[in-house]
Formats: sequence, C-alpha cells, structure tokens
Amino acid sequence: MKVIIGLVILLAIGAVTWFSSQPEQVSHPMQNEDLPVISRQDILDASDLLDGVKQALAQDDEDMIDEWLSKAVDVAKSAKLPKQDISYLQSDMAKDYVIFHAKRSLFNDAVEQAYYALTSIDDIKTQYPEAQDLFANADKLIAERNNILEQIASELANGEQLTDNHRDTARQQWIQRFNAQADMPNG
Repeated sequence: MKVIIGLVILLAIGAVTWFSSQPEQVSHPMQNEDLPVISRQDILDASDLLDGVKQALAQDDEDMIDEWLSKAVDVAKSAKLPKQDISYLQSDMAKDYVIFHAKRSLFNDAVEQAYYALTSIDDIKTQYPEAQDLFANADKLIAERNNILEQIASELANGEQLTDNHRDTARQQWIQRFNAQADMPNG
C-alpha cells in the first residue's frame, strides 16, 4: 500500500512539474478586432467604385470621380485602415488606378455592344488605349461573330450563290435575336 501511495505522489509531482514547465499561452482577444476587415485593394477594386467612376467618365465629370474617391477614403477610415493606406487612396496614383480600370471596363462594355449591334470596334480601340492588351481578343471575338454571320447567310442561301441580300437578312436576324433577348427579363 505504501508503494501505491508513493507512486501516486510521484505521479502527482511529475504532473505538476510537467504542466508548470509548459509555455504559457497568452490570449489576445483584441488582436483580431484590431485587423481591418477590408484592405486598400478591396476598396480600389470594389464594383461600386468602378461603376461610379465609369459613370463619371461617361459623363466627363471630374468632380464625380473625386466624390467616388472621397467615398473610398470614408470607407477606409471607417474600416480603420492604416494612415498610409488612407493617404494612398487620396493620392493621384489611386485616382489614376481607378480611372485606368474603369476605362478598361468601359472598353469591354463598348465591345460587347458593338458585338451585338454588328458594328466595328476600331473607334472603340482608339477611344480606350488603356485596354490595348485586350485588343487582340476583341478583334478575335468580332471575327468569330462575322464568321457566324457568314454561316447564317450561307444557310439562308441554301446552296445558291451567296448574295448581299443573304448577308443583310442574316444581319437582321442577328439583331432581332439579340434585341429580343435584351427585352426579356434577366436577358
């Protein structure tokens, strides 16, 4: 019996020694609260900011661009971003960044409209040089559209000689189809 009591005492002393030698884990409950929930980049890439700057560019309204950037700064302050992030959002670099990306988005929107309206994109490319790296893909898209139109015209010709009348009819069908889709809810 004395041996069992001695073993229990030794185990208890060993357990106390072992637990007391473990590194103390300090809990910092405020640490997660100190981290912002949004980053400077999240603000710069926000769809609301992009859409607002696109609208301002379309209306050629410099003051509206500044208003949108001011809203971005307000968001940064509310999120308690570091001062250097807030300063960046107030800088010309941030303004140039959002304008650059808004113009690229406007280019994509204009190409999409030209695609469905069966118009050229040459003027669009001139208007948005910021999207120069997108030009090749846009040209490819328009070429594919034109190939589809030729296929439709060929089907309309039904094996006969392809004429401008067939091409015009194909163009009319194309435009009617996409106008009908645009008029549909969620279309």
